[in-house]
Amino acid sequence: MFQAPLRLLLTLRPKVPLGVLVATAVSTIVFASTPFLVRGVAADFEVDVASVGFISTAQLLGFSVASWGAGRFLRPRRRAMVIGVTLGIVANVASGLVPWYPALVGTRMVSGVSLGLIAWIAWAEAFGDDEKSGDVAVIGPIVGTLAAPVMATVIDEFGVDVWFLVLGALHLVPLAFIRSTRFDAVVRARGERHRPTRAAAAILLTLGTLTMGGSSVFVFLGVIGQDEIGLSAIVVALAFSVNSLASVPSARYRGARKLPGAWMLLTAACAIAIGTVHHVVVFWITLPLWGFAFWMGAPGAFSLLAERSRYPSERAGDAQAIMAAGRVVGPLLGGAAWAIDPHLLGVVGGGFMAIASIAMLYVEWRIRPEALGDLVGTRP
Repeated sequence: MFQAPLRLLLTLRPKVPLGVLVATAVSTIVFASTPFLVRGVAADFEVDVASVGFISTAQLLGFSVASWGAGRFLRPRRRAMVIGVTLGIVANVASGLVPWYPALVGTRMVSGVSLGLIAWIAWAEAFGDDEKSGDVAVIGPIVGTLAAPVMATVIDEFGVDVWFLVLGALHLVPLAFIRSTRFDAVVRARGERHRPTRAAAAILLTLGTLTMGGSSVFVFLGVIGQDEIGLSAIVVALAFSVNSLASVPSARYRGARKLPGAWMLLTAACAIAIGTVHHVVVFWITLPLWGFAFWMGAPGAFSLLAERSRYPSERAGDAQAIMAAGRVVGPLLGGAAWAIDPHLLGVVGGGFMAIASIAMLYVEWRIRPEALGDLVGTRP
């Protein structure tokens, strides 16, 4: 079943190295598992639903630290990819074996470090190239479409422990491809580092805020579907598959992506609707629309960041790190809103997304690439 996304990726003739794509596909499965794990982890470890957000926060904290640090201290080489994949094996196997919730939180943080290294390498390969960005962006929708029902079935039938072991085993697959992978990202001198322009810094801030708001809602969509609306686990999984399927054409789009802020504003509207109106029709309409709009806007936001940057390759790691930082806070924000009132979730998360989307639109309209004389400075 998990070979189908790989075969489909090959038919698309990607420009990004296959080893990078396979590792990113496995990482996507790990990330996509979170909404399906919430109920099972809460039951197995005897914690409340709002507190389960800590496993997502821990994983994304590790992701954020790895993304931020990798761009400053590492080069995108095979060794870094092998380290990332190996950490993924260890972290997920350990997650399936630990008996205590605090220990699970710790293993998910290590998993986040693995995911951060892999994501940094993938986007370093693609950053500033629309075709390569499309190759990396399309992985999530393709994998998510086919993997969501498998995730839901395994977790529902066998429990979260077995699923963590499956994730550990999946990390063995990229190792078979990494040996022959050639990394094309520009290698800069170690230690050289440049500060972002003010425009780039503003875009980074909007990306962090967008992911904070989006993750605060998205992490709890599985619970909304099952507990608030009354859908079965497999039906919720199918809705997630449709979300991913709707994302394929927008992620694969290779043309210029103008007005990413407008597409992100549409995702904000979806978050508000699905988080406040717990109804099956709204659930099925907004999930696919959210997926399509997000993958239309996210690569466009990366391209906008590259255009407004003096040193685009350095901003690739920054973007991944700040988006991960937003996702670190997001589940905590969502958990707090859920604890007050589940219907407040959409207002809070979607509200932050809307503000950030409008700010991104302002940067694109008002600050042109040729106006980058406002470079803040450089530092060694």
